[in-house]
Order: sequence, then structure tokens, then C-alpha cells
Amino acid sequence: MQREPILFAWASSPRRHAAALGLAVGLGTPLALFVLICLRDLIAVLTRSSPDALPFLRIALPLPGHHLNEAPVLFPGWLLPPSELPLMALSALSVAALALAALGGVVALLCFSVQARATARLRTRAREAILASPPGAREDLRALPVLVGRALARMGMVSAVGIVVPGLTIAAILLALVMAELAAPRLVPVVALLLAATGLARALLLSRAAARLGLRRDDTAATESGLRDLIRRMPAVRAHGAAAFERRRLGLRARAARSALVRAEARLAYARAPALALVVILPALLIATALWQGEAATEADNVLPGALAAAAGAFGIAALLVSACLRLWAERRAVAPLFRDIAAIVEALEPRQAGEARDFAPFPPSGALAARGVGAYDPASGERLTGVDLALPMPAHIAIVGPRGSGVRALAALLAGQIEPTAGALTYGGTPLRAFDPAERARRIALAGSEAILIEGTLRQNLLYGARSGDREASGLAERIAILKLTGLDAFVYERGLEASVDPEDDPATAVAVVAARRAVREALAAQGMERLVEPFDPARYNHQADLGENLLFGEAVGPAFSPARLAAHPYLRAVLEAEDLTRTLADVGLQVARSTVEIFSDLPDDHPLFETFSLFPAAERGYFEDLVARQPEARGFRRGPAGQRDRERLIGLALRYNETRHRFGLIDAALEERLVAARHSFAALLPPRYREKIEFYDPARLTAAASLEENLLFGRITQGEAGAEARVRALVRRVLAEQGLEPTVYRLGLATRIEAGTAGAAQGQRAVLGEGAIGPRERVAIEFVRCLVRRPDLLVVGLTLDERKPDEVAARISRLRAVRAGAGLVVCLPDEATLRRQAPFDAVIRVERNTVTGIDGLRLSEAAS
Repeated sequence: MQREPILFAWASSPRRHAAALGLAVGLGTPLALFVLICLRDLIAVLTRSSPDALPFLRIALPLPGHHLNEAPVLFPGWLLPPSELPLMALSALSVAALALAALGGVVALLCFSVQARATARLRTRAREAILASPPGAREDLRALPVLVGRALARMGMVSAVGIVVPGLTIAAILLALVMAELAAPRLVPVVALLLAATGLARALLLSRAAARLGLRRDDTAATESGLRDLIRRMPAVRAHGAAAFERRRLGLRARAARSALVRAEARLAYARAPALALVVILPALLIATALWQGEAATEADNVLPGALAAAAGAFGIAALLVSACLRLWAERRAVAPLFRDIAAIVEALEPRQAGEARDFAPFPPSGALAARGVGAYDPASGERLTGVDLALPMPAHIAIVGPRGSGVRALAALLAGQIEPTAGALTYGGTPLRAFDPAERARRIALAGSEAILIEGTLRQNLLYGARSGDREASGLAERIAILKLTGLDAFVYERGLEASVDPEDDPATAVAVVAARRAVREALAAQGMERLVEPFDPARYNHQADLGENLLFGEAVGPAFSPARLAAHPYLRAVLEAEDLTRTLADVGLQVARSTVEIFSDLPDDHPLFETFSLFPAAERGYFEDLVARQPEARGFRRGPAGQRDRERLIGLALRYNETRHRFGLIDAALEERLVAARHSFAALLPPRYREKIEFYDPARLTAAASLEENLLFGRITQGEAGAEARVRALVRRVLAEQGLEPTVYRLGLATRIEAGTAGAAQGQRAVLGEGAIGPRERVAIEFVRCLVRRPDLLVVGLTLDERKPDEVAARISRLRAVRAGAGLVVCLPDEATLRRQAPFDAVIRVERNTVTGIDGLRLSEAAS
């Protein structure tokens, strides 16, 4: 990989880069020359008093020591009367301007396409380097994304115009010298000297400005850090009266930063002085040189005003491009170290030349998996192996037994080809494992050896991660359910399916089936004498298993408008409460809830499980409600203004989360229930049209799309007052779903659950979204196991030590796994000898102790390796 960013951009698209440079220099320079000559001739008309015809576009090259009349004529041009020449010059200038605009657009498109290809090439090189990296390259891999991100943020103009701008700058300098020669030979050295002075002054300005900008950034970061640290120290400052010390400490820091900035500003001001002087000196030098004549000079040696203006215009273009080139060089200097570091990492991860073809050996259908004098280190487990000699004919069922940390997991990763030997040779069918295509090797030899790395997408996409299209199509829903049950992931997926929602528009058949299953659940509850365990949703009755806010809505919120966190502040709900005279009542309920909660949990810390489970407000709001209870004896006389409004809103929000059956504070009686049901009807009847799509009301005859599948099946809430009610009701629901043929649908919905990285949970109305935190270690292990089984590998290596599970469960899982892998290769790590004795005999048992293989049942190591 090229370490120079400009060369890297050139190599990304040399043809487009050459085309942009050729168009910019090859066509742009002649057009600029044409514009300057037209400008010269136009000014000549303004300064010529005689009515004689004037030459248009005449080019004569004066030579040193010769008069202008003696200059060789390169192009005679056309003689035009003074009345026609301005029109001709202006028309030519208009055409040239349009041509320059079109040319600039084409060159810009080419430059931006080059930039896009360069950034894409950098991303590709980084991606391929990561994909080709060995397991031990973790430190380099951690640094590479940061370096690539910084390089992409700063390489834009360098990759786009890194060659075009220097080329244009050289052409502009030559054009300025040519126009000076056309005006008068004595102007050439002056123009060259002035361009050099302009470049030096601009370079000095850029370096000093960059230094000042760096100091300002450091000062800003230090100020933010200092103020944040001061906020963190404030409890100690108040406790110890250290305000004066903090003022002095921060003042000294600010004074030091200010002094450095003052020095940087002074250096920048000194650098600006030559630039300001050049603004005055440049035109004066040009005019003085044009007016200067020797002793033998004649009128023919005078510099014409038009020629001087054209030379000045060419000088201005060259000065601008010199400045742009210097800015580009500064950006290149900033991004070059990043490219050097990226190139070093990429070359370390990809030792072969880029683009070098490699012929991989064909993967044999069967053969012996053999190791001779192998040593290896597994960075994932931290285990190492030494002196491993064995030969395992495949397909066969092999068990590995050894204590934790003895090298069992490292041996499993080694046999699966996921770590490379640091010594010795590891072969399959007589061919080294490293000679196979890594992707094909991973498909044919699968390792279930750790927790799954989750990706954003559905649970199904996570389970099929890495599977080829043929494997995806071959593994239907029935087979996937069987694999889920084998790996123990079925309960997790089934539970997620019950929490998912069904969209009647996308899946009308399932919606109809769920409504029918709802009736079947009610009939089954009645037949089993379990009707009391589920309190159904009834528009005319208050549901005692739901909280107060849910009873008011009597539906599911769609989106955040009516979510529990925003419900108390919603203007429409507040209007309904005012109309039903419930505002003060609910504020009083909220105040009593706050008072009771503060009293009950007064002796418990914030992180106590009981407080987290039963408190209606989080620990972060505990101090606020304690203060509110202390200063507010009753729900009257609230503070005026925004503070009192905030208190009422918080208390009403607390009341809306109150559930009499769950919290049992005795705050809701029959009369209040009737008032709340009346408010429910008013809420639904008067709901403005703009809010009707924000909430979906419960309807016994149709499916509620915003509710979960389980809530739609129950169409009510499970009674909280009877022990074991939830387990009994869910068992009945599962039985009804199986009878109705909806069990595969539940699994399908569970597999369609989305996983979002870094999300702790899903908001209401988004139950089908899981955060990574909602998937525990066991589920991640099972997901990795499923990924391996779906691919149908020739050899499955299970490097998981299942000693945390019950022995009977471990033995049963391994037995089912061996039945599924009958006739195929299987290597499984067993936690202990007791688990081994519970299994049918394996074809071989490898014993690992102290980082090496100590024996194979029934074989001597020398025989196994032969």
C-alpha cells in the first residue's frame, strides 16, 4: 500500500486523474491565455485615441534588446475598427467564460470521482486487511479503524486535487511569465520574484495559523475538561470551602493558555506584516518596472496598459493557485503520517503483495486430522499448547476431556483451524489446514467455541450468519425449530415470539388466526376453571390488573406521543382530566403514593432489589419526591408558576403508574373507578383526528397491532393475586397455540425479532426490538451453536465447556447432538469424567493436561500420530 496519500489517490484511478489533469492544464491554460489577450485588446480600445484599426488577438514576442516593433509576430490577428473590437472582445470573453465554466464542471466531476474511488479503495484495503488478519493481531486491529476514520476525514481535497492543483499551479506560473514576456521582457524577472515572495509569505502565514489553531483547540479542550472537573469537585468545594483554591488553580491554567495564545497571535501578526506589505509593493513594482526605461529607450519600448493589465491578471491567477497549492500541501502533511501508520498495519496484516493470486487446495471429503509436534496459543482463552501429536480419522466422534485451563479450548480451536500453529504441522487429509481457502475451511470445519458476536438485524439473520444461500434455503422453519430445541434456544425464541406484534395489513391470515385463538383461550380457561386467572379488557369496567394510565387509555400507544413517560404531560389528556374534574384527584393520589413510597423504603438504599422492583419512581428521582412530600402536606397550595406546574405533572405521572392490585395502598375505590371509566369514554370519544393514529384502542373482535401476541391472545391481564397464575396461564396458552397450529408462527415471529446493538430494551409499541443486553451469555452460546449446525459442516468442533449446566441436561444435549451428527465428524469438549461415563462410547477420547495431550484412550501417542 502506498504511504504517500497523493500517490495512493493516483493509483486508485490513474486514468481519471490523468484526464482531469490533461483537461485542466491542456484546455484551461489556453482558455486563460485567450481571456487575458481579449482583456488586453479591450483595454487597448479604451486607451487608444486614434480612429485607426486595431489588431485583435495579435501575439508578438518581444525580445530583450529589441524594440516592440521588431518583435517576432507569432499570430497576426485581425485588424478591426475601434467600434467593432469591443463587441468582438466581449463576445469572445463570454464564450470563453462559458467554456471555462463547463471545463471546470467536468474537471470537478472527475476530481470528485477520483476522491470517491480513493476513499473506497482505502476502506476496501482496511476491510480486507481485517478479514485476512490472524487471531493474534488484536492490537493492530484496534488501532486501524481510528486511523482510517481520521484519514477519511482529512484526505478529501488531497485525494481529489492532489495532482491537479500542483499541475495547474505550474501552468499558471508559466502563463504569468509568458504574459509578462508579451508585455515587456523586463517584467519577467520581477514577476518571478514577486511570485516567490508571495509563496513564501503565504507559507509562513499557513504555518503560523495552523499553530494558533492547534493552541486554540487545546485551550478549548482544556477549558471544557477543567469546568467538568470543577463540577465533579463541587461537593468537596462546598464541604471544605475550597472555592479560592479552585479559582487560583483554574486561573493559573487559563493564564498559561492565554500566554501561549498571545505568543501565537504575535507570531501570526508578524507573518501577516510581509503579506500586507506585498499588497502595496506588488502593484507598485509592476507599474514601476513597466514605466522604467533605459537611456536608449524610445516610445516603442513603453508597456501598453492592456498588456500590463493582462500580465497583472496572469500574476493574480498564479498567486491564487500558489496559495491553494500551499494549503493543499499543508493538508497533505497532516494526513501523510496517518497513511504511513495505516500502510504499516495493512502490510503487517497482508504480508503478500496486493492482488497476488493464490491457489487454494481442494478440501477433501474425508481424511485424518493430524498434528505433529504442534504448539499454539489461543488469544481468546489465553490457553497454550505444546508438543501435540495425534491423528484422528474422520468422520468420527471424538471427546476431549481435561480440567479448566489445561488447554482444552485451545485444542478445540486448533483442530477447527481457527488458530494457527506456532510450531509443527496440522493437516487434514494430508494437506495443511492453512492451504485451504479460509472461508471454505470455516464452512467444512465449524467451531462452536464462544459466545456469538451479534449483528444488527433479525434474530434469524443472526442465526444464519455465515451460512451460504443453499444452506439458508435448505434449512426450513421446521428444521430450524428442531435445531433451536437441540441447542436449548427454543424457549428464548418462543418467548420473543409471544412478545412480538402482528401487523394485520402485512399478515392478515395470522391476524385472523390470532383472534380465533383468543376465543379458544377464553374457552380453555373456562373449561379448566381458570377464568379468574385472567381479567379481560372490558370497555365498561375498570381493569384491576392494569395501572391507572392503562385504564384511561384502554389501548396501546403507537409511538411516543402517549407513551407512559410522556402521558402525564400530554395536553389532550390533561384537558380530559380537567373536564372530568380528575386533576386534583390524581394529584392527591400521586402525593399519597409518593408519601407511602418514601415511608416504606426510607431505610433501604437506592440499589436495593425491593426498591427497584416495587417503587413507582426511579432511584434518581427519590430525593425530589422526598423533598416534595416534606414541603407539600396535601394536594393543595402548589407553588405558583412553572415549579408548581412541574410538581403537579410529576404527581399525576406517579398516579398514572399506580396499580391497586400490585401496590395495595388503598387509593382507588369503586367511585373513583367509575369516574376513571367515564374519563376513558370521554378520552376516546373526543380524541382529535390528529391523535387517532397515535393510539390503538382494544377491540374484542379484532387484533391490536400495537400489542404483543400474548396480550392479543389473552385480551386482558393475568391476575396478580394468586400464586402460580402466570405459569399456569402461559402453559395453557402454549397448549392452545399447539392445538391451533400456531406454534410455528410464534417461532417465526420470534426469529423475526430485531436486535439493535447497544439498546437496553424496547420502547412500548416496539416489542419486537431487542437490545444486545437482553441476550444473555447462554443465549449467545446457543446462537453460536445454531450458526454452526445450520452450515452442515463435515466436522463440528464444540469447544464449549458446559460444566455450569446440570449433569443430566448436559448428557442429554450431547446425546441428541451425537444423534444429529451421526455419520459426520464431531469433536466435543466434556467437562469431566462423569459426563463421559454418561455417554455412549466415543470413537476416541483425548485427554489434555498441563497444556498438552497426555493420551488417547486405547492408543499410544506414537500410534495416533503415525
